[in-house]
This record gives sequence, C-alpha cells and structure tokens, in this order.
Amino acid sequence: AVVSTQSGHYGRGKQEKRNEMVRSLLFDPELHTGSLLEKILVDIILPLGDNINKLHTPRFAFKWLMSHTKFPYIGIHLTKLAPPCLQLISSSHDENKILALKCFNLIIENIGRSEMKVNNFDHVICDEIMKLINHPSFEVLELSIPCSLSLMNLMTDPPHKLQELWRPNSFDMYLLSYLEYAAYETKSNRKHLYVKYLERIIQTCRQAIIKHLKSIVTLLIDYMKVRDVEEVRLSCLKCLKLLLVHGWPRICTHSIDILMCCVNVVAESHSDENTTVYNETRDFVLALKTLCNGSLDKHLECLKSFSNKGVKNMVAYVMEKKTGS
Repeated sequence: AVVSTQSGHYGRGKQEKRNEMVRSLLFDPELHTGSLLEKILVDIILPLGDNINKLHTPRFAFKWLMSHTKFPYIGIHLTKLAPPCLQLISSSHDENKILALKCFNLIIENIGRSEMKVNNFDHVICDEIMKLINHPSFEVLELSIPCSLSLMNLMTDPPHKLQELWRPNSFDMYLLSYLEYAAYETKSNRKHLYVKYLERIIQTCRQAIIKHLKSIVTLLIDYMKVRDVEEVRLSCLKCLKLLLVHGWPRICTHSIDILMCCVNVVAESHSDENTTVYNETRDFVLALKTLCNGSLDKHLECLKSFSNKGVKNMVAYVMEKKTGS
C-alpha cells in the first residue's frame, strides 16, 4: 500500500484516501504475524524487479518494511526478501548499495545459519558484499566491512585453536582478501576503518591469527606511518597489543621491526607534542620488551645515543621499569 499509493499504482486518488490507506498499513497488527509482509512482498515489491533501483519510494518502503520485521519472519520469507536486496546492492548508485547493506544487516541480525544456507543465499550474499569491502565510496565501505564480518561469523565458525589452523575455512579466505585490500589503501580515513575492524578480526580468531601474522604485522607497520590521523596509530597499537597476547611466541620474530617502527612513531609524536600517541607507544614498547625476554635490550641500549629527546625519554622509561622490576 505504501509503495502503490505513492508511486502511482492507484492513479490520482484524493490525498485523504491515500493517507488513510497508509495509516491502515502502518498500524495493521498483522504486520507482526508475517502474513502482511508476504502479501506486500509478493504483490508489490517482487513485481518491481530491476525497477526497484529506479523508484525512490519503493526502495525506502522496503527498508521500512525490513526494519519492522523481526525474528522469525525474516528467515521464513528470506527467499522473497533476498532478491530485492541483491537488486539494490548490484545497482551502480551508492545510495542503493547503502540501503541494501542496511537491509542485509537486518537480515543477518534476525536469522540463523541454517536459514541463510537455503538456496545458497549465504554464498550469493557473501559474494556481493565482498565486492564492496574496497569500494571507493567511504559511506559504502563503512557499512560493508562490519556487514561482511557479521555475515562471516554467521556462515562459519572462525578458527580459534591452533589445531584448526590448517583446515579450509571461508573466514580464512575472507581475511586474505581483507588484508590485500587494506594493503593497497592510501587514504588515511579509509585506513582507519580497515585497522579498526582488524582489531575485531584478531579478537575473533585469537591464536589462529598466527597463520597470517607476518601479513598483519607488515600492514600495521605500514599503517603506523600515517601521521595526520591519530586514530590510525592508536588502532594499530591496539592490534599490536592483541598480537602480543594471541601471537606469542611467534610475534617475537618480528620484534625488531616493530621496535624500529615504534621508535619512528615516538620521535614524530614527541615532535608533534602528541602525548596520547607517545604514551601509548611507549607503554607498548615496554610490553614488547617484557614479552621478548631481554632479546631487545641490546637494541634499546643503542637507542640511548639517538638524538631525539622523545626517544631518549622512552628508552630511559623502559629501562627503568626493567631495573625497578
């Protein structure tokens, strides 16, 4: 009714009559039983086909309909809900992609794994969303990354244990693509998005992250060079701290590269008078040194001759903590 009355399907009726029809739909108690949902989908949304990309009102009426439909009716009607979403996400307009991602988020939140596997919708939807995790639009990227992560968690159990490390896993393939896209990113605000959700990936995979440890460390060292956006470096430090927990003892093989990266960050943040980044980096170096059991002591001693005052203060702080313990 919302779609039809506002897109001309009923002709030019009086405004009062149309408003009354809209009100009867919005407050119809059957909406929550799923029967009205099916009627609207079958009679109005599905016949639009590709035209849903072109008509403004049907698109947002569909989004409204999705937001007011909860478990279990989304799963019951997935075969009818998914096609319009797939039409929208394949559109060339970013506005339609954003709308589709919001709809997919609602589907993922209100559906079970077995229901998502009906007609292989899980793989079809995954393929479409994966195409967007390097999309040039920041708004699309901001929605597609968390949506893709939620979908992967719904489709499969991420590996948690070392014993599961070499088993074929769709989450593993997702991470490879994610790291590849992130490595080629050049814009600071988009780098912040990638590293922010990388923290969530590390927390999800835990010890199994060591399979991709070298790629992740290389990416984080590269991202730590971003000087204009403070949040990028802070998010990188959070990821590195998680790697100390979940990537030990292999993280120690990368300790010298990480230390040199942190020295550059300390020097720049001290020059920029950025105390937040400076203190966080200094504390991370202390944690790294403690974890590596003295293997960094020689390198820290050499850094005492460094000309930058911030680096000297950092080394003194780290060494004093050692003697104090």
